[in-house]
Amino acid sequence: MVLLPKSLAMIFMVMPYLLSMISVLYIFLKQQKRAPTRQEMFRFAWVFNLLFWGFNLTGFLLSYMWQAWSHPEIDVWQFIQLYMLQPQILLVALFIVIMIGLPFYLVTLWFFGPQARRMAQHMFNL
Repeated sequence: MVLLPKSLAMIFMVMPYLLSMISVLYIFLKQQKRAPTRQEMFRFAWVFNLLFWGFNLTGFLLSYMWQAWSHPEIDVWQFIQLYMLQPQILLVALFIVIMIGLPFYLVTLWFFGPQARRMAQHMFNL
């Protein structure tokens, strides 16, 4: 039930996050002429992580809907109930979310914190 090769799927997972993070910071710096405050830095990090997981959850659900539509002989919803909702699978999924989400959160904090201050100093000679 794989729609994309793993390397291409990783690109589609990470690239929108990075491109949006860079463009939002660039627009913020151009409009505000300053680096984000500590409170704004944490807000950006939470919003970007929520958007990232929302984007990926939507892709996950759409892929299951695609499989259900393209292979009517396979009961995808029964597969989800029988296998995906097992406690062991849910714990592994939670572990993966933490292992991916925590670094993304920390990178976003760094990018909108110290990196944004360096960029503001470079752009505006502060």
